[in-house]
Amino acid sequence: MTMYKFELHFSAPPGEHVIDALYEAGWDDAVINFEPSTGGEGSAIFDREAPSALQAVVSAIRQGRKAGVEPIGVTEDYVTLTEIANRTERTLAAVDHWATGRRGPGDFPAPRVPRPRVSLYSWAEVTMWLVQHGLAAMAPSDVEIARICEVADAMLRARRLQVGLSEADREALNLAVA
Repeated sequence: MTMYKFELHFSAPPGEHVIDALYEAGWDDAVINFEPSTGGEGSAIFDREAPSALQAVVSAIRQGRKAGVEPIGVTEDYVTLTEIANRTERTLAAVDHWATGRRGPGDFPAPRVPRPRVSLYSWAEVTMWLVQHGLAAMAPSDVEIARICEVADAMLRARRLQVGLSEADREALNLAVA
């Protein structure tokens, strides 16, 4: 089995029982960030061992729903340029050149969390960019979780956005994009 790292964002009602319910449902491999006294949005960072990235993410979503929380998004980990250099066994200077466009094929993924000193990049986007351009050998599990997180996040977002539509409109849209 392979270890997959990803973050699941969720919405939950207030109550101390939420954390216990998540643990009992199977989130014992996650670090949960949630304020039980106020409820609302929270997140869980997983290091989940599973046969595939799909099974890792799907099981976390199902367990969350079983515990009474509503999953609202899935992301992989965010990384700095230094972390990208370490993971790809490249120099920080090389990675910086890719990010700034001074070298390489261009179109390096934009930071998800831009900061003046150390920005954070989506490891999923960086992984797919590296593989697309043949710039680094990536573990198949890194590419796999990147793709699954992107698709799962889009599907959860689409589900949330459909809530305000009539049943007929939802069906028409689902047929159009199927």
